[in-house]
Amino acid sequence: MMNLKLIWIVMLFFSAVIVTSPHSALAADNTVAAITSIDGTVHLNRSSGENRIAIGFRLMPGDILETGSDGSLGLVFDDDTRLSMGPDSRLEIENFIFEPGKSEFSFIVRLFKGTAVYVSGLIAKMSTKATKLITPTASIGIRGTRFAVHVEEIKS
Repeated sequence: MMNLKLIWIVMLFFSAVIVTSPHSALAADNTVAAITSIDGTVHLNRSSGENRIAIGFRLMPGDILETGSDGSLGLVFDDDTRLSMGPDSRLEIENFIFEPGKSEFSFIVRLFKGTAVYVSGLIAKMSTKATKLITPTASIGIRGTRFAVHVEEIKS
């Protein structure tokens, strides 16, 4: 009887450890945005190798999105920031933190080439210095607005 109780307690302990592990499928996800529209050729480069995307697919910091000459893509971030990419574009979600309870905010994307349209969400409104769009030749601090930007590919 005692051995059965001890086995039960040990199993319960290890179950709790597995569920709360950061590598567990049941742990909180670290996604920050969802794909809202896809047209034409669009690719995702993710460190895990996963690259199949569809409307509703969730994105993470570090993800690099690329559109082909016939491609476009729409995203909505967890703070309601909206970002659209035009044809022949390449963009990385570098950092995204939206924790209003802790007053922690960061929205950093890097546009390597192509066209993007940005409509600010809550981060730009709640923390005016937390939003940046980085290009190969400039860094734009965003204070809450909407704009379009085009970056020519730099050829070496």
